[in-house]
Amino acid sequence: MRNTRSTAPGAASPARRRNRPRGALLSAVLLACAGLLAPAAAAAPAAAPGPVPDLVCRLDAEVDFSPSLGVLSRQAQVTGYIGYRDCRSPDGAAPELTDIVFHVLGTGRFGALPVPTFSVEGTGTGAWNTGEEGSLYFNGELKKGSPVPERTVTSGPLTGDGINGLQIPVPRFDKIDPNGVAGFDVVGQVCFWNGEKGRCTAY
Repeated sequence: MRNTRSTAPGAASPARRRNRPRGALLSAVLLACAGLLAPAAAAAPAAAPGPVPDLVCRLDAEVDFSPSLGVLSRQAQVTGYIGYRDCRSPDGAAPELTDIVFHVLGTGRFGALPVPTFSVEGTGTGAWNTGEEGSLYFNGELKKGSPVPERTVTSGPLTGDGINGLQIPVPRFDKIDPNGVAGFDVVGQVCFWNGEKGRCTAY
């Protein structure tokens, strides 16, 4: 007696069951290929490079007031020096310039409100390590952690460059008297910029 297998109505035959996984796999492969051929998303445009300074220098300065600035004397003559030392040239504009000391002359002012402030304005002249003469203009507050007073090179190498940076002015103990403060030592870092100024702290 022959053995016969009955197939339930609607059930797939063994051959059809074997073919179904192959068809599903082919569909998956086609979808993956379509993804590979799809155009890649446009890359974000690169940020424009920022300005690069002509020089980066260590700031070493001393300003003296005569008479002492304070409540009794709100304005005084400023003398002293602004030294830019150990300079380097990130943009290669002036690698030969490494040091200069500007001897300064100007006016110091004291403001009591809302908090005590000391500001300076004047000019300075000096000679670079190369022997070339230079001069600058300065104007701004002597405030800890503040930007250096506005400075511009007015003659000599890098004429027209603006200068920015950070400063730490400290009243000199031998320059403090009952009438106020007669002098500050200032340290920090400055950058010389030809045109647009960037962040000096980045260098």
